[in-house]
Amino acid sequence: MSDIKTVIGELQQADDDKLLEQLGAYSKAYASDAAKFAAPATSIPLDMATMGPLDGLMEIGRRVLKRWQKVIYDLVCGGGESDPDARKTILDSLKINSPEALAAAVAGVLISAFNVGPAIATIVGVLFGRLLLPAAGQVVCEYWKEQLG
Repeated sequence: MSDIKTVIGELQQADDDKLLEQLGAYSKAYASDAAKFAAPATSIPLDMATMGPLDGLMEIGRRVLKRWQKVIYDLVCGGGESDPDARKTILDSLKINSPEALAAAVAGVLISAFNVGPAIATIVGVLFGRLLLPAAGQVVCEYWKEQLG
C-alpha cells in the first residue's frame, strides 16, 4: 500500500487532462499486456503510435472514470447487496478530508474488490479525490448523484 500512496502523491501533481489521457491509454493497452499494469506507476511506457490522438484517449479515460464512478457510487451510496467493508473504507477516508486518503481508499477497493490493475486504480482514485472532496458541507451521496447526472 505504501507504493500506492507514493504514486498517488506523484499523480496529484498532474492535471486532470493528463490523468484522463493516461487512464485512456492504460485502459486501451491493458487487454494486450495486463502484466505491465500490475504495479502502481506514474508512467508506464506505452506505444503512442498505436494509441491514437490524445483527444481520443481522454474520451476513453472519461468513459472509464464514469463507469467506475457509477460502480463506486452504487457501492457506497446505493442500497442492497454490497461490500460493507469496502463502503466503510471509502466513507472513513472521506472523513479525513484528504484527496490522498480518498484516492488510496478508492484505489484499494478497486484493486481488492474489483481486480482492477493498480496502475489504473491509482489514477481513478486520484480523480475521485478531486471530484468528491468539494462536496464538503453537502451530503456526499447527494453531491455525487448530481455529478453523475
